[in-house]
Amino acid sequence: MAADYDATVDHRVSSEWIEQTPHDVIFLDLETTGLRADRSLASMIGILHRDQDSLRLQQWYSGDVQTERRQLERLLRLLGRFDRVVTYNGNGFDLPFLRTRWGWHRLSGIAGAIESEDLLVEVRKRYRKQWPDCRLTTAEERLLATPRQGDDVPGSEAPLRFQDLREGAPVSVIEPVFEHNRRDLISLVALRIALQGVTIGR
Repeated sequence: MAADYDATVDHRVSSEWIEQTPHDVIFLDLETTGLRADRSLASMIGILHRDQDSLRLQQWYSGDVQTERRQLERLLRLLGRFDRVVTYNGNGFDLPFLRTRWGWHRLSGIAGAIESEDLLVEVRKRYRKQWPDCRLTTAEERLLATPRQGDDVPGSEAPLRFQDLREGAPVSVIEPVFEHNRRDLISLVALRIALQGVTIGR
């Protein structure tokens, strides 16, 4: 069974990033077993938020529906501590997916009331006529000057790796998905700052 991840990521960010991240904001990124929420699992829930003077990143893995229910309950409790959730295409995918999964498990909570800040909306508004596309990796290259390295696993590969794990592959098969998700979350922090017009650096 894959272990959850819980650590500060201060060594991967600058002190300015931490200072510019409000305490009432949580960053969210999902990796799922498929695109249809009615027949797929939220296999990895990645979250990042400010914890005193650090940035804390957590990743919760679910390999079956029972574990997914526990992780979704956890997420509901955690979201209740924050005023805003920051995503990239969260309005189009992550949040509708979660609402469907919460409904499937007959879970309810305050998640529908939390304010959504989808950075893709702002990126499209500003750059869709200038850039070839508005993917997160493109925003990283154009705004953050931090292109992904060749070892990055695209999110589209996550379902295949989750399936390999369920069929008996070693846990290491999904470690690249964990790292991809961590990079996504850290990029969201930097991108939010960049879109606010603040000069950032590592």
